[in-house]
Amino acid sequence: MFDRRIEIYAFINVRDEYNDRGFKVTFVAEAYAQRTENGGRENMYASRIVHENEVVYTIRWRSLILPGMVIKDGDDYRRVTATQEEGRHRLLHIVTVKTDAKDIENMWNATTKI
Repeated sequence: MFDRRIEIYAFINVRDEYNDRGFKVTFVAEAYAQRTENGGRENMYASRIVHENEVVYTIRWRSLILPGMVIKDGDDYRRVTATQEEGRHRLLHIVTVKTDAKDIENMWNATTKI
């Protein structure tokens, strides 16, 4: 069931010595997940439909995974838009949006609105 290795990162806002705003990428967790995409045989998770341009990762429950974080799946980066818990601390569904960003710098620029 959990056959795909993913890494979860968070962006932390920091200020440099000139008081300019920047970011620092922090590693949050590594997990093995089940990936569900739109189309194909398995396009539902927890009786919900996966919409176009979404990918849902199901992992064993883990705290502190929040919207706005980034998931690295192989060479692809995906922004977390929602998390949904199934059962009491049993499974966690992480809803992500597909992007064309191939590195973490472009992911930061695509996800922030400063």
